[in-house]
Amino acid sequence: MKRSQKIGFFILVIFVFIAIFGPMIATHTPFAIDGESMAAPSEVNWFGTNKLGQDLFSQFVYGARTTLLIGLAVALISTTLSAILGLLAGYSSKLDTLLNSIANMLMVLPSLLLILIVASFSGGGTWQLIWTLGLLTWPGYMRLIRASVLSLKEREFVKAAQLYQGNTFYIIRKHLLPFIWPLIKTKFIISFQAAVAMEASLSFLGIGDPNVPSWGKMLQDVFSQSSTLLTDSWKWTVVPPTLAILFVTTALALLGESKQDGTITTASLRRKKSKVLPPVVCTAGEVASSGMSAISVKNLSVVYGDRTIIHPLSFEVTSGNVTALIGESGSGKTTMARTLYGLLPEETVTGEAYVAGKRIYRGEGQVTLQRWLDAAYIFQDPRSSFDPLLKIGKQFYEAMLLYHTPIEKREAAAQILREVQLDEAVLDCYPHELSGGMLGRALLALALVNKPSVLIADEPTSALDPIVKREVLDLLIKKVREHHMTLLLITHDLSMALHVADEILLLQDGHLVAEKDKQRYLQRYKPLSIRQLGYQAEKTWEG
Repeated sequence: MKRSQKIGFFILVIFVFIAIFGPMIATHTPFAIDGESMAAPSEVNWFGTNKLGQDLFSQFVYGARTTLLIGLAVALISTTLSAILGLLAGYSSKLDTLLNSIANMLMVLPSLLLILIVASFSGGGTWQLIWTLGLLTWPGYMRLIRASVLSLKEREFVKAAQLYQGNTFYIIRKHLLPFIWPLIKTKFIISFQAAVAMEASLSFLGIGDPNVPSWGKMLQDVFSQSSTLLTDSWKWTVVPPTLAILFVTTALALLGESKQDGTITTASLRRKKSKVLPPVVCTAGEVASSGMSAISVKNLSVVYGDRTIIHPLSFEVTSGNVTALIGESGSGKTTMARTLYGLLPEETVTGEAYVAGKRIYRGEGQVTLQRWLDAAYIFQDPRSSFDPLLKIGKQFYEAMLLYHTPIEKREAAAQILREVQLDEAVLDCYPHELSGGMLGRALLALALVNKPSVLIADEPTSALDPIVKREVLDLLIKKVREHHMTLLLITHDLSMALHVADEILLLQDGHLVAEKDKQRYLQRYKPLSIRQLGYQAEKTWEG
């Protein structure tokens, strides 16, 4: 905690202490008329008295309870609504239109006028004021939270959480909430400050409940007397409640200052076990020995609105092979990869697709593909594929569906990390503490941890420098061969594809190029021997 935050916390604790224990030591009730009019502070009346002879110290400490209670309750209601509705609107497209429309409507309405009307007709009761302020002040930050969630839910680590069958509540609570926590904290503090100021303003205008003491009510009583500023009585009638409001709002502002040292803080990282149906696992060796195609596509097409991205095509990928899907940028390679892993909406895909003999889209049957078990997916950028607020180990354990106890998961994760030349200590690191090459190997280990039979790699080395790119690619091919897996490698690097692939598929403008045309496309490499070709590919990568 920064020094300014400590000061703000200390000041706020003092006023909370006053609100809780002050009434216990007050010798008078707030509205008892048992003193001299406008008496100066004394041993009997510590803050003096007002014109009616009421003890100002009693009104001050009881008023602290009212003001802080209103501020805290309004902040809790408004912040909770902003956070929950913002998360739901950003994550659920079905609820977005409704919730966003309600927020827009409330933001257009004059909030202060509504508060004054409600307070006037309800008599200005404490809880009426709390609910009015709470229900009218959530839309602004709700829209900010919604915008953040809309961006976050497209990140790879959120999509990965969806792929291991994390439910909506789990993903929102564990992957999205930590990111918007600074917004929630800021919203809480701003709402607290605004509620304290609003209560004081309404009470000062005479709209608050006259039977409830508050700092605003104290100021209203004082300034209703024209002679207040003509005598020295302002020193004990005006200064205490004014300074109290000033100190509370300042303390909240200091407490809300964020850290500037760049450290990452998270809430508890404990996870509950994901509720997943018992999978029927088909290992890589079983798929290869069965002789069935690892990937089978029949008349598959992808259409976004009126635009066809993938035209109807059919192909099969032999089990145990390394197959490269090549093509120029914009040819539909990534769309094809995401389609084969079931990442696209059902309504955009027609035709049939099977991975490891399991159906990907419903069509006429049920989806049977178990992601991370039957097949795994490697995204392009390893740095954006990991949740930056969770340690690498936590993210491994989420995807490890074949292991049950924490010890089993730790040992299995450490073993697979050693296979990709990483130390077990990586499990205790955050993603920002690893280099690009280390993250690339960690992502490869994550894809291999459940020993899936099919691995889809979407340009897995595109974000790496040439030297690290070569190391990660060689490691990828080596592990695929060792585990007898089937690899579909999406790339636009022709030299790389020719160097590592057993078979090459060529996409052009969403069409699968026929064998004859594909050979014509590759004819410039025909005169080279396999060894020369591999050497040339190596020189190309190194260059």
